[in-house]
Amino acid sequence: MNSHKSKGYLLIVPMVLLCLWGIVMVGSANGWVYQSDSFYIDPLMIRQFIGFLIGLCMIIAIQYCSYDLLKLAAVPLYLGSLVLLVLVLFYGTGAEEGDEVHRWLYVATDISVQPSEIAKVAQILLFATLFDRLRSKIDRFWLLIILVVLALVPLFLIYKEPDLSTMLVLFALTAACFYASGISGWYILIVVLVILIGVFFLLQDAQSDAPRILNEYQVERIMAWRYPEKYALTSAYQTVQSRMAIGSGGLWGKGLFQNSGLVPIATTDFIFGIVGEELGLVGCLVMIVLYLFLSIRILWIGGHSEDMFGKIICTGTAVMIAFQSAVHMGVATAILPNTGLPLPFVSYGLSSLIANMTAVGLVLRIEKENVTSESRGYFL
Repeated sequence: MNSHKSKGYLLIVPMVLLCLWGIVMVGSANGWVYQSDSFYIDPLMIRQFIGFLIGLCMIIAIQYCSYDLLKLAAVPLYLGSLVLLVLVLFYGTGAEEGDEVHRWLYVATDISVQPSEIAKVAQILLFATLFDRLRSKIDRFWLLIILVVLALVPLFLIYKEPDLSTMLVLFALTAACFYASGISGWYILIVVLVILIGVFFLLQDAQSDAPRILNEYQVERIMAWRYPEKYALTSAYQTVQSRMAIGSGGLWGKGLFQNSGLVPIATTDFIFGIVGEELGLVGCLVMIVLYLFLSIRILWIGGHSEDMFGKIICTGTAVMIAFQSAVHMGVATAILPNTGLPLPFVSYGLSSLIANMTAVGLVLRIEKENVTSESRGYFL
């Protein structure tokens, strides 16, 4: 019987560690200083903790959902996310008043939702359900066209916000779902070629006198990445400051709550810079190991799933977490252009936190099903 026991703690422990670590880092990045003679908790820490509790409730609730119920929820969740993505184009707001971007919907005073985060989970669940049901027909060209259209609709709506960084995450996890479905390698090769050609044209567009594809701020970010010294006080400021903060942390860092404020806005897109400054190279490596372990464990569960549904859920979730983490860290260290992506489970943002925890909850449900199937003798 012991061989059939669930090892969900191998997912829960690293996820919870990252979430709790994130709550502390959010407080530190927001300027909270620990005071032993008084009791004070930063407001953002409280909100992030509330998001963490909501995420745990979502995980628990999912464990009581049957496979059939999850599959039934796929289409409504996908359609609901599309409705929210359309609404955000008309009624959405940016990070600051006057922003031309539209990414958040206010549902109440001081309570907002980021529909693109919901779209990530909806996309994974939708394609897990569709690929599971259409497994025998997956290589039919007309069917692939329909599936590609379904994938492109939320990508286009997110692009119109505009939110190129989230669009890239959604594209990556969708591509992973298609790959895991077992479609012909020729289709995969075509997609890779299209991506390479697209990247080439984006770089060319960014350097042209009149960009047609990218928005002005996106062009500035790409140029700031290529010529940081030229944009050190403007578009590259955050990246340059983040790199300085990480470098100043050395091996062991300056200590918790001891950041020097080098990174002005660090609770979301540059929180890894605070980790590097306060906890040094050792802290950064520990965080990277946690993400690697979490992603590999999710892929392992997917590899042991007996059906396509579980395989797709795990593949999409692993790529979503790994891709977003890698890009965030790459931006914070100036390896990649500034794309404005939060660090999963760590950066401030309830929509992102709850969406990522919900995806992990789906993976835990897959593992639970795997263990049940194994105990019934489905695995040899």
